[in-house]
Amino acid sequence: MNDWIAIGALALVGLLIPFGMMAVSYLLRPTVPETSKRATYESGEVPTGGTRVRFNIQYYMVALLFLVFDIETVLLFPWAVVYREAVESDAVSLLEILGPMVAFVAILLVGLAWAWRNGAVQWAQTPRQVEGDTDRL
Repeated sequence: MNDWIAIGALALVGLLIPFGMMAVSYLLRPTVPETSKRATYESGEVPTGGTRVRFNIQYYMVALLFLVFDIETVLLFPWAVVYREAVESDAVSLLEILGPMVAFVAILLVGLAWAWRNGAVQWAQTPRQVEGDTDRL
């Protein structure tokens, strides 16, 4: 039961320290209301334009695709090491070795084909594609 007392004491200290720091900073902070504190700060420059700016979704799509295929690469390296050892040992059949990785890569290729078909990997449109888009409207 002493272990649970130690864990409880640690949890209590872990909660008291942050809440105590917030309470002390709330009591010691200066409270001088000024309108300039509520103004948008952009590196010392006067803000221009509206706050609603549309970002191109392509940046996020490229980042997500990069993450997916980067993680694929991270998963392929350890598999290649295990594959080499399994081939040398002859303890496992070739289908048992290659099957899961072929399925994994096939799923990723289906995802890439879907993203390609929906235009997620298309960065910019040519003038001919822009004309084709306006014809559809």
